[in-house]
Amino acid sequence: MLSPGTVVAGYRIERLLGSGGMGEVYQAAHPNLPRFDALKVLNAQLSQDPDFRVRFLREADVAARLDHPNIVSIYNRGQTEQGQLWIAMQFVDGTDADRALESGAMTPARAVHIVGEVAKALDHAHGQGVVHRDVKPANFLLSGPTGPDERVLLGDFGIARALGDAGLTVTGSVVATLSYAAPELLSGQPFDGRADLYSLGCALFRLLTGKAPFCWAQGLPALVGAHLQAPPPRVTEWAPGLPPRLDAVIATAMAKDPAQRFASARELAAAAADALAEQSTSTTAPWQPISSNQVSDYSTPAPAWWQPGQDRTLAATPAPAAPPAPPPPGWPTPAPAPAPRRRRGRIAAAIVAAAAATAVIATVAVLTVRSPSHPPASAPPSTTSVTSGAATTTTANGPVPPVIASELPGFLLPADQIKTIMGTAAMQVVESDADSWANASSYISDQDCVGPYQPADLAAYNNSEAKGSQRQFLTNPAGGADVQQAVIVFPSADAAQKALAAQHPVWAACAGRTFTVTLPNESPHRWSFGALSNPDGGLAITTAREGHHYVGCQRALTAANNVLVDVGACSMSTDHHGVAILEAILAKIPH
Repeated sequence: MLSPGTVVAGYRIERLLGSGGMGEVYQAAHPNLPRFDALKVLNAQLSQDPDFRVRFLREADVAARLDHPNIVSIYNRGQTEQGQLWIAMQFVDGTDADRALESGAMTPARAVHIVGEVAKALDHAHGQGVVHRDVKPANFLLSGPTGPDERVLLGDFGIARALGDAGLTVTGSVVATLSYAAPELLSGQPFDGRADLYSLGCALFRLLTGKAPFCWAQGLPALVGAHLQAPPPRVTEWAPGLPPRLDAVIATAMAKDPAQRFASARELAAAAADALAEQSTSTTAPWQPISSNQVSDYSTPAPAWWQPGQDRTLAATPAPAAPPAPPPPGWPTPAPAPAPRRRRGRIAAAIVAAAAATAVIATVAVLTVRSPSHPPASAPPSTTSVTSGAATTTTANGPVPPVIASELPGFLLPADQIKTIMGTAAMQVVESDADSWANASSYISDQDCVGPYQPADLAAYNNSEAKGSQRQFLTNPAGGADVQQAVIVFPSADAAQKALAAQHPVWAACAGRTFTVTLPNESPHRWSFGALSNPDGGLAITTAREGHHYVGCQRALTAANNVLVDVGACSMSTDHHGVAILEAILAKIPH
């Protein structure tokens, strides 16, 4: 954090405006002009990511060309002497729409006015071929007196695009952003400016009701599933006094099919204004603001995942950052990864709620660490042998060629196949990552057993010859089951066997041991490993949380050709789904 008086690229720091996952924002005196700018200094982790740097500079230039009274102006960008990226923006002396809502100062008329002004900004950007991707009330900056002349500016153009293009997300902003994410963005489909219209409809719903869309969804997977499949929420269910025509406005704005949405942001805003005006003219009572105690945060009712971070970057009235709400017990939440040989980090999260109200079976919220630019050092030779097949793979037609990294995604099982194995009605892909590792070391008391606890953990692969990986997390949207499947490629079958052999003594030593998982702001939970087995020469072990023995989790690890298959599966039954999934993946790998 920079102290007042510090000079960055000629800007003199006056005070901290806010901080969040991306970095800090300061009020700073312009080097030459008698004015203040907002100087956003990105954190070192983002700044050191080469992909993000390229995209950040590109998108900052694109955003700088957006000249509109409702868009925060970009003045300059560069880097500090320490290599941290910064961007100088228009300083908005006021607040943002989410804060105004939380303070009890949001009326329906004000909400519609704000959306109307943001709509002007979006239509201008879309006309220039620019999609914002992160339209949400926290990015609606407010200045001046409340009323028809209140100034509204849309901020953070470019940064969300750069993060998305570089495959990065930011701690604390994920749920707040997903609460407004269009289905096509969540499903990886092509998108255009109509994705912003969906988000604007979500934002309007939030400002009118004090609730995020689909706030009933219990957990991140359910939230994503609701955006993909559930009908749009109805304003009148949360605010019965508002005109029913607003339900139709939200339904059109949040249509799953982009072609069924409004033709422009202005058309959306006009429909909302017309709906509100129709009823407001027929009543003598003025519209009342939403009481602050009726405003909910973005964490879902049960289980909570992650409250929004204080990344309110441009408004001048800061609020102290609140600590994130702890996730429910299960696989651990994000922790800073070890510094050595790390290329870039990404927070990825997924949650599974139990079928019973008293049972939460598993949470996965792990820091993934991209593969190092240089291969890690080889693991030391193991004194324990594991015979899962010859190191050289052959068929009747001769040696089988080694697998290459680009083939890895094809080895993972599709959701329908995992659904059948797990015996669930559905399984949904929540996270899919290439060249990344989990990191549970900060929350596990027994550091020797971090690798056996969770698939594709950095603890197991940091000193291996791994050359690439593909990792995926799936969950049952209704709760009660989740799966992590990973395939890791090595330079040779010998190297894969060596990595498997190195894990055997680790897993064997953990069998029967009890350990503690301590999540932020929660009491420690005790877990225990079951007995180690060696299906087909591989490794398999179960884990169970004390007091929740009806929850069965199984880890499985084996080698095929020059690939390690690493699986973890949790469910309400005691069936060994982990081994079944591993065997199905194994059948797809030529060996």
